[in-house]
Amino acid sequence: MLSITREFRFEAAHHLVLSHLDQENNEAIFGCCAKNHGHGYRLRVTLGGTANACGWLLNFSTLDDIVRRQVLSIYDHSDLNTLDDFRDIPPTAENIARVVFFRLKPHLQGENFYLRGVSIFETPDAWASWEEERAFSE
Repeated sequence: MLSITREFRFEAAHHLVLSHLDQENNEAIFGCCAKNHGHGYRLRVTLGGTANACGWLLNFSTLDDIVRRQVLSIYDHSDLNTLDDFRDIPPTAENIARVVFFRLKPHLQGENFYLRGVSIFETPDAWASWEEERAFSE
């Protein structure tokens, strides 16, 4: 199966808390991450499928436009905890990867391609991914 991946960057703040707990209990669970802090996030978006008549899954500039409109314009330089996407869940790397995947999925499906996965890097050596497999005939 053919795949393409594009990496994006955004800056955002967050803190990890469960709303039903007080600060002391949140700090016991999440440690220093219960306090407001920021990351220079890296977002990797991967499409899978078969090449079209032009020899590609999707033009990279089209992919860029979709990710900028659906994710970066909302997440970049924001406090993730204040976004509707994280009203009921803490913005962990795992939750961000899942939410971003489903935010992008309706916009990244075509006759020859689909959104295969999303990875969100909080640091160079710590990331979470949400992936979906789907068969395409060659």
